[in-house]
Amino acid sequence: MDPTPELELYIVRHGQSRTNAGLADSADFRRFEDPFLTEAGAAQAQKLGAFYASLPLDCILSSGQNRALQTAGAVVKGRETPSVVEVHPVFTECGLKSKFGEKRFSEIREVFPFAVPAGGTDPAGNFVFTQDEDEDEKYLSRAREAICYLRARFHAGEKVMVVAHAAFETFMVFAALGLETTPAYDFSFANTGVSKLVFYPAGTGLYGSDVHLIYHNDRSHLAGQDADPLTLISAR
Repeated sequence: MDPTPELELYIVRHGQSRTNAGLADSADFRRFEDPFLTEAGAAQAQKLGAFYASLPLDCILSSGQNRALQTAGAVVKGRETPSVVEVHPVFTECGLKSKFGEKRFSEIREVFPFAVPAGGTDPAGNFVFTQDEDEDEKYLSRAREAICYLRARFHAGEKVMVVAHAAFETFMVFAALGLETTPAYDFSFANTGVSKLVFYPAGTGLYGSDVHLIYHNDRSHLAGQDADPLTLISAR
């Protein structure tokens, strides 16, 4: 008999952003660091939402950044449940400096009415995480915090989607799999690429492992629109 999972986690990178496409004005620091999606990115997000519409998700979470929220909104659209996106600053992209300032939930809600503060967050607090030092160990520490948050909150077989960012999602996968910051390989996250991890109770997973990476960077939902083959790992 197959073991019963505690959590099925779908980690999704946002759709193509204006900064990804080279369309954002680097002189506008706040907009450059917190861009919206391009038309192509919005189309990617819509296809993602349509493809996963039949998946019975128990929760959809997002970082507090525009490109992730806009992508998560496309997944929520048309769903009866969950009909909201929970926002948590722990999923903020790596490299956001303190000069960006703070982003309050009230600012997020003005643009994204489907957003709600994630459980355990302070609704009056800062909904982005800033770090001036580009230190991998600090990013990995935050990724471990993100995985611990998810595992503490979801442990009854829930299906959960997190929409975030390529660099931080790399650290999330490292954290989930118990890797350090300098393996001989890296994980590739393309726009709207989906990675699925399954977590089992301690000592019950197949092959002696309690965390399984089921697939990585799947973009079959794009169906011909810049859909890369399944990418497992890419050399550093």
